[in-house]
Amino acid sequence: MRIFRQESEGGSALICVLGTILVLSLIAGNVLFNCITRYNAASGQVRGWKESLYAAEAGGDLAYAEIRKTVFDPTHAFSGWTNSGAVYSNSPATFGRDNLTTSATVDPFYYDSSGNAWYRIRAKGVAPVLGLTRVTMDDRVDPGTRGDSLLRKIDFKYDHFIAAYGPNGDNSGKAIVSVSRPQIARRVELIAAPVTPFESPIKVLTSFYGPGSAALIDSYNSKNGPYYFGADNPSDPHYSDSHSGDVSVGGASFDLGGDIWGNVTTNGGNVTPNTRIHGTIDNNVPFTIPPYVMPSNLSPPSPSLTNITGNVTLTPSTAGSSGSPNFYLVSSFSGKLTIDQVGTAETYVAIHVTGDITGSIDVKPNVHVKIYFDGNVSVKAQDIVNETSLAGNLQFYGISPTDPTATQSIDIASPGNFSATFYAPSADFHINGNPDVTGAIVCKTFYENGNASWHYDRALAAEGERIDYRIVSYVEDMR
Repeated sequence: MRIFRQESEGGSALICVLGTILVLSLIAGNVLFNCITRYNAASGQVRGWKESLYAAEAGGDLAYAEIRKTVFDPTHAFSGWTNSGAVYSNSPATFGRDNLTTSATVDPFYYDSSGNAWYRIRAKGVAPVLGLTRVTMDDRVDPGTRGDSLLRKIDFKYDHFIAAYGPNGDNSGKAIVSVSRPQIARRVELIAAPVTPFESPIKVLTSFYGPGSAALIDSYNSKNGPYYFGADNPSDPHYSDSHSGDVSVGGASFDLGGDIWGNVTTNGGNVTPNTRIHGTIDNNVPFTIPPYVMPSNLSPPSPSLTNITGNVTLTPSTAGSSGSPNFYLVSSFSGKLTIDQVGTAETYVAIHVTGDITGSIDVKPNVHVKIYFDGNVSVKAQDIVNETSLAGNLQFYGISPTDPTATQSIDIASPGNFSATFYAPSADFHINGNPDVTGAIVCKTFYENGNASWHYDRALAAEGERIDYRIVSYVEDMR
């Protein structure tokens, strides 16, 4: 028997289906709308989070550039910045399509044994938070979990950092400070350390020739005692200090006869492994050395010493310090200079020789001397007497000629040995005979005619005038 369905039942089912579709569509639309809204908020906040770090790092770059000017352009260093005590600060700089802002403070927080300043950079970057003032969908995953708005610390109405930690982060000056618009602020702290000139024993700008077949270049550390040869004894307790006799050449010209207990780098050279080089070889290491200029931070010269002819004994009136040595301006240096210690104190002396150096010098123990010279140097090794044998106690600096066609030379002949350092990036260096040298040198060309050996003191890596700055630490203040 066939049963006929009533038409009213079919219509009711259709209405139920359409109603269900309508309800589901409303739910789906509401969910989609909510997701889109929160996604837009989240993406805007993520962008602000990233851009604020870009802004903070840009502020660090601005501050770092000013620090480098203290070496290369001291007259214009921190020009336009505000100096409060020893802290420099700049006005907020605005840049980018989203009007990012950045500001920074710089303070010299430490002076090393050479009197070089170490700088701390604190930079703040601010990026606007676009869109509605709301937290994102991942703000709370569950009742006990905190989400992104607390991680990113979005300032919707007030600056949370000043309220919680003070403007400098030292818990001083806490205040409720309104923000003009929702923002994200991130802070980074950088440490800029001075680059010293004697990080390797021999650094040459164009060409290197030497040492002879009976000579060597090696290293030691004076903090462990006087020099002795231990580069061929792996069981020696100071073996690791003996293989830093590196040679760096900024050109392709390299010629060697003796042993190098260290690494060799050139710029386009053709140095190949051999039994004389006890280290790595890299022929693709370019570098430049800027001309050296007379430091501008020395005190006015003392009138008590203006030339050195005959036998001259110098006993400074005060001991001075590494950052403020006794300074003398000398027009000629052809005699014998002896520099005595002031009492029992460590004594610091700086001498600017505007002419040539052809005389001799005797540096007594506990005396630290820096000699700046405009002309040439022509002496015997025995004329350079450094009684402590610590090369860092006697440092020579060649002022680069302002005329690019002018030449500068350093000529050292036998007999004798010496302990000293030379930083003369515009000078041609020549050494004859077989002096035994403890120290380091930076020069334009290096030529050795004989069997002079070089022993690099690794303690020199922290000695000498600053020649640049590098960033040695980077941290973000996540508070």
